[in-house]
Amino acid sequence: MQKLPAAPMKFTARNDYAFKKLFGTEENKDIMIEFISLVTDLSQDDFDDVRIDNNEQLPRFYNDKTGRLDIKIRLNDGRKIDVEMQNTYFDYYPKRSIFYCSKMIHEHFFSGLQYADLKKCIAINVLNSPFKLSPKVHSVYQIRESEEQTLLDELLEIHFLDLTKLPKENLTSVEKWLMFIKTDSKEERRMLAQENPVMTKANNVMDIFYLDEQERRRYEAAWEYESDRLSMINESERKGLERGKSLGFAEGSCHKALQDAGNFKRLGVSIDIITQATGLSKEEIEKL
Repeated sequence: MQKLPAAPMKFTARNDYAFKKLFGTEENKDIMIEFISLVTDLSQDDFDDVRIDNNEQLPRFYNDKTGRLDIKIRLNDGRKIDVEMQNTYFDYYPKRSIFYCSKMIHEHFFSGLQYADLKKCIAINVLNSPFKLSPKVHSVYQIRESEEQTLLDELLEIHFLDLTKLPKENLTSVEKWLMFIKTDSKEERRMLAQENPVMTKANNVMDIFYLDEQERRRYEAAWEYESDRLSMINESERKGLERGKSLGFAEGSCHKALQDAGNFKRLGVSIDIITQATGLSKEEIEKL
């Protein structure tokens, strides 16, 4: 019996490990600069002496201590940028983005500094699951007056880039980069990179996964970690719904309690207080 040829390997920059390898390492700083400057309209001069604050070695394997693999960048004037790839959208995600951006603003506000010394934070969230609050590919949120839309202050700026809403043709420069991130087709990445030297370099980085077995293992470990984490969240929600139904709660109320508990936990609220606020057990909250 003739043996069928193995299916061709496919890799995508939506993978946490691949994403940070492309946009969060010193050797690929030029890739990061081009992508962020297109998203934010910052000039190349803004990136002189740019620092990647969490430029530690990429993890060899993923576990519960790996945490967020976001990319934290500091510009020469102290402004901060946080870049993150998310394959699954949760309703709490906008709040989470605001929280982390606010935390970055506070991180470098030391005793003796003036409020005028606070530096702007820009959050860039690349989503591979529909962003429910906007029909656009690229949504930008700032603090503005509700009717006149005048800017209160530029301290906070949050971008959501929705890969699921990309058009099929006539892509802008930003959309070409987003398609490069989204696709798992080697040929499509090559076509996108044809007239862009920086994207060609990014394509060469992605090609490493076809050639280096150790890099492939790290890539696969990142997917496994993300899949396990999502399974744990889904299982916690399922058990919470079952418990809620047994206690006579409506299904919507259970979803709300689980979502609130998850948000409180991410904000650092103690489990005892979360238990009192939501009615969930300590065991259910610890699994979130």
